[in-house]
Amino acid sequence: MYDLQPKAVFAHKRVYDNPIALKRMERMLEALGIDPRDVPTVDLTNLDEIIEVAGATESLATEAMLRGGHGRVRQGHLKLERDPVLVFNTFVWDEDKREQPMRELRNPQAAGLQRLFCGVGTDFAYSQRELLSPGRPYVCQGGWGIHTLRGCFHKCDYCCQGFLVSVMLDLEDFCVDLSRMFRERPEQLLYRYDLYSDILAFEPEYGATEALGECFAEHEKYLLLYTRSNNVEYLADLPYQENVLINWTLSMQTQAEVIERDSPSLEERIEAMRFCQEHGYKVRAGFSPIIPIATWRRETSEMLELLFSKVQPEVLRGWVLAMMEAYEFEQMFDTGMMDQKHMTQMREAAEELAGQHIAPFPLDVRAEIYEHYLDEVSRISPETPFALCTEHPRLWEMLKDKLCMSPGKMFCCCGGLSRPGGGAIG
Repeated sequence: MYDLQPKAVFAHKRVYDNPIALKRMERMLEALGIDPRDVPTVDLTNLDEIIEVAGATESLATEAMLRGGHGRVRQGHLKLERDPVLVFNTFVWDEDKREQPMRELRNPQAAGLQRLFCGVGTDFAYSQRELLSPGRPYVCQGGWGIHTLRGCFHKCDYCCQGFLVSVMLDLEDFCVDLSRMFRERPEQLLYRYDLYSDILAFEPEYGATEALGECFAEHEKYLLLYTRSNNVEYLADLPYQENVLINWTLSMQTQAEVIERDSPSLEERIEAMRFCQEHGYKVRAGFSPIIPIATWRRETSEMLELLFSKVQPEVLRGWVLAMMEAYEFEQMFDTGMMDQKHMTQMREAAEELAGQHIAPFPLDVRAEIYEHYLDEVSRISPETPFALCTEHPRLWEMLKDKLCMSPGKMFCCCGGLSRPGGGAIG
């Protein structure tokens, strides 16, 4: 596990009803140097106390902040330095055993914790974005994702998963439900885990990679670990390389250092990719999010040169920062370190893009950035496919001569049909 210093640690009383979950919690606490006897037992009645300790208060979630973040409270507004509160919990698969919320909460982190304390099952375990479903304002192959965590110890300014980290401990029960879900949804081949956190930060003590790897191998499905971590040595000893893939989010060095605080450096992430590829894992890379710092062209080229000098990723994807209003961007980031032409374009388009998925950057900015990535990948490793992530259909049309795939025929990092070696799928 990471060397974590959580602000506080709590355990929901349900944990003590499950001996396997309790043992898993004790193993994780031992790695953190925390005596289990010092961990308070809590339930829904303790919600306000935990919210206050975490700082996920209602006063923080102003209307302007929620509007600017498209419903999110991002930790970059406070430049949080302390590690978040850690909460151990278990699923409640029987809906009849769940509790009702005490009240409506505006802060998404607080509301999320209340939901988990009331009890969750499939409604939390699976994010249910259907495959190839029409009607979205962006292009995405789609597919369900899976979750046993909520919250992250990295402190990326643009992220909304700070303040609280909830860990669901009953992985064996989760695997039972996974088996049911696989039988009911045979069409999906690959599942991303875990978009709500960074699973590698908690391993191997958590044991999720091993438990889920075995389950996915048994059902001939593919588990995609979604990470920016360099905590990978434990993966060398696991036997599930055929069914476990790993996707790293990579960022230009300045972005990694200044904006993605308490995250591994670019070099550390690429070295982790090299290690895993050397040990038989298929690796993928996403440039996500791409933030147009002043030196983005040079640093992008340097990043790609370094990546391909160490690793041959199976596929790449790009995602220019979106789902954020221009005024929130200006509040949260030092715009003086950004590309000033793109800042002007962002401000000029702010009113037009208000509330749109692609905000804060208009299509011409996004296209210019992607063109550089595509040209550099073509120069350095022309055989490596590059996909656009949740991008506007018009952008695909604008870049069709540079892309080796189309919205109807995609091979991407985390799409539910993008199995290893599968190529473009439509």
